Amino acid sequence: MTTYSEEDRSFWSGFIDMYRDNPTLWKLKSKDYSDREKKNCAYEVLVEKLKERDVNATKDTVKKKINNLRSAFRKELKKVARSKKSGAGTDKIYTPTLWYYNDLLFLKDHQVPRLTSSDTFEGDASTSVKSLLPTQARKRVKTEQQEELLGMACKRLHNTDNEYAIVASGWAVDLQKMSPTQMLFAKKAINDILFEGQMGTLHRHSVVINEPYSKVSTPMIDYSDQSSNQGGDR
Repeated sequence: MTTYSEEDRSFWSGFIDMYRDNPTLWKLKSKDYSDREKKNCAYEVLVEKLKERDVNATKDTVKKKINNLRSAFRKELKKVARSKKSGAGTDKIYTPTLWYYNDLLFLKDHQVPRLTSSDTFEGDASTSVKSLLPTQARKRVKTEQQEELLGMACKRLHNTDNEYAIVASGWAVDLQKMSPTQMLFAKKAINDILFEGQMGTLHRHSVVINEPYSKVSTPMIDYSDQSSNQGGDR
């Protein structure tokens, strides 16, 4: 079993959040699910995110990782289903050990086919879990920010000069995870950096994060020495 550090968990939780925020990749009933262009846009966003860990990441790399995450999730989901069917009491129902199981629960009401490098789909009847679904599935509403991120990714496909828009979209997702106060600090820091960059004054040591606070002390003056000196000058 792969061991994940806290840093790893934070990264992959962010990756899963971005995947969830792009239902065109997993929501079968979405009107955009069959829109190849929008799918490519969404994958571009995930590719840029994955490049934080793998600079050579591609669309196929992203698909492979998504398949691995979903495969592990389905195995745990099946264990839960079997324990319920066995008639066990609520205290004996299987408890998933997969640390990101709850993060992927949004997939349980969707029979998402396995992704292939050719962007076609392989049927996977074993993923059917309709019998486990609540009658009212929770619907995630796209926010204007999510639409904006997807739009920025789409622009890149049509304009190679706009490659930095994808990087900016990743920043936008990270900003949404911050508290209002932290978001204000982050925005100020980013704006300051952009200003200095446009002025041509940035250098390797321009950015100092959480520099220790040092109190400037006022030097003490020994007036007794001054008095004695003045007396000697008389």
